[in-house]
Amino acid sequence: VAADFSGRVQRPQLTGVVRANKLVYENQQYGTRLTNMKVSGRFTNDRLEVETLTANAGDGTVSGSGFVSLSSAEGFPVQLALDLDNAQLATGSDLATAATGQLRVINSLSQPATISGRLSLPETRYQIVYEGSAKVAKLTGIRRKPPTGRQRITGDAQPISGVPQDWRLDIDLVADNKIFVSGMGLNSEWAADLHIGGTTGNPQIEGAVNLIRGDLDFAGRSFELEEGRLRFYGGALTNPTILLVATGEADDVTVNVNVSGTGENPDIAFSSTPSLPQDEIMSRILFGNSIGELSTIQAVQLAASLNSLSSGGGGLNPLGVLQQSSGIDRLRILDSDEETGRGTSLAAGQYISNDVYVEIITDARGHTATQIEISLTKALSVLSEVGSFGGSSANLRYRKDY
Repeated sequence: VAADFSGRVQRPQLTGVVRANKLVYENQQYGTRLTNMKVSGRFTNDRLEVETLTANAGDGTVSGSGFVSLSSAEGFPVQLALDLDNAQLATGSDLATAATGQLRVINSLSQPATISGRLSLPETRYQIVYEGSAKVAKLTGIRRKPPTGRQRITGDAQPISGVPQDWRLDIDLVADNKIFVSGMGLNSEWAADLHIGGTTGNPQIEGAVNLIRGDLDFAGRSFELEEGRLRFYGGALTNPTILLVATGEADDVTVNVNVSGTGENPDIAFSSTPSLPQDEIMSRILFGNSIGELSTIQAVQLAASLNSLSSGGGGLNPLGVLQQSSGIDRLRILDSDEETGRGTSLAAGQYISNDVYVEIITDARGHTATQIEISLTKALSVLSEVGSFGGSSANLRYRKDY
């Protein structure tokens, strides 16, 4: 950079040039990485004229040109045109996507700051990651500062305008296929036609995402996705309306899993051919038996599952309540085991460190057992069990996710 500055702060006068090679931009949150970035431009009057801007984005490229003004009196005008060619915009473990198309960035006193354009998505992969329902403790005794901003020094003087913080959005996103969504038993491909409006601080999504093909593994059974659609009506990205229908076989019965409602309040219902009650369908899905053939423990688990589904996940679950109130990492009921002589048991597990998990099992007959799992690496662990039923044992476990 070589430049001379003169004039007033609100209306600067600049002359000079800008040349840069092999710059790197990286966003760790999304895995965005622009490499081999080259910039060529010059300062003229109150603005930086960007003659050329190029960068590699994965296997694709980003290029652009335009100007950025430094004049606060004119509201810091901006006019940039960006062209994306299969540019890899996200490369994270849960989200990876590329984009092709044009974006325009404009700001002036006569036109509010706006980012607009149309992008097609050649391929997008999204991995659903379930993080549980851990609660964040509310901090007490904290005093928060009021929002900071430019203060008016004199009574009548107007504050100096700054660079816009909240930009308007007017972007179309289109994908004919190859939006792959997987995780938590789901393996699917979707197409999308969306419009992003609102602002950068409050984006509003409109449009639809439609299923192409997919399947769902649930309770050890495979269900084919027959129909799927997400509709956005200008709300948040996390709260579309949902229509999802999956079909599979369970104990000689054809079962339909129907998901409707919204992303924040989904409703799950089951139907079957021949027609059966909801509890009977769930019994066959979960245990492969008619409800009349369930054990006592299985019947309790079935009731908890039905209550949870009917109340959107907030139904009666005594074990869940006990686990949350006690702070135990894992709490479960085990069926009796005739081989070892163990009766119906309660198992409580806790991580005592990041790599050591201890679980204690006890039944109504007074028998107890202690299991310890020590993680040597992400894939390899040692398991040891000592108890009054089944004797003692030790083994190695190796597991790998593909």
